[in-house]
Amino acid sequence: MEAPRGEPSMDEKPNRSESEKPVPNAAAEWLFHDDPAPAAKPPRPAAAPDGEDFALEESPAPARRPPVPPPVWEDEPSDEPRESRPRPAPIRHLDSASAVDYPWTRWAEWGSMIAALAGWTLVAWTVVYFLLVAELYGAAVLVFGIGTIVGLALFYPIVITLERPTRMTPEQALRDYFQALSHHVPHHRRMWLLLSNAGRTSSKYASYEGFKRYWRARLARLREKGKASGFTPLSFAIVDFKSERSGGKVAIDATWTIQVFVRGRREEGPIATFPSRGSFAKGPDHMWYIDDGLLEDHPAGDPERTAG
Repeated sequence: MEAPRGEPSMDEKPNRSESEKPVPNAAAEWLFHDDPAPAAKPPRPAAAPDGEDFALEESPAPARRPPVPPPVWEDEPSDEPRESRPRPAPIRHLDSASAVDYPWTRWAEWGSMIAALAGWTLVAWTVVYFLLVAELYGAAVLVFGIGTIVGLALFYPIVITLERPTRMTPEQALRDYFQALSHHVPHHRRMWLLLSNAGRTSSKYASYEGFKRYWRARLARLREKGKASGFTPLSFAIVDFKSERSGGKVAIDATWTIQVFVRGRREEGPIATFPSRGSFAKGPDHMWYIDDGLLEDHPAGDPERTAG
């Protein structure tokens, strides 16, 4: 079918875009609307000196403080009403667990000795067995005797520490510490375990091996002063111990005097006297530990001590 004249055909009609199509009643409706409010412009960043830009960061959320426990007030006798009395400052308590990281235990004291004793017994009996199988009876008896002597030497530290060190007061801790020193062979392991963290580091030692070397040299000097043989044990006595009441405390200061005797010659009096002072800390096992494991270099009455 042909299109009427004066009108282009369907193929000849130009393609109009969607934006050019007329919108009905659009011209009339916009006259009755208010002008839209201008959009708020974003704030311009503050200009930094020398042309540098700084990025805006969000402020961090305020940190939450841990809840503070209410203070404990101590009651004091007074004639004033309870409400009008001023309250004292709360008492601060230290953390005892941080003062002693390695408390005394029976296994810590005996564990290495039991392992050495068990190993030596196994080796000795194994050698004795093979000697008996080979019918070398003389050698078997000799090895058995040597094994018995060594086994008794290894068992000696266990025998002298059968009593458990119960240190309910600082004075008991000090007595147990020097009691372990008053043997033919001092029990350095128990002494080391009765020290707090502070007592295990000093100007004389910083390890267990250094601790043993210090006390061997210290005992040698005391024996030389008392004219005692190298295997003669020394006896340490604690006198004039003075401190505050330890009940309810986790740390305490004290003063005391150490008297050193040669065993078997106590009637001759002490060969040295050491006025001492130090501190103690309560461990997580609720026992007391020593903060200083040293002995004064010069006893009372020594000219070098007076000069220092």
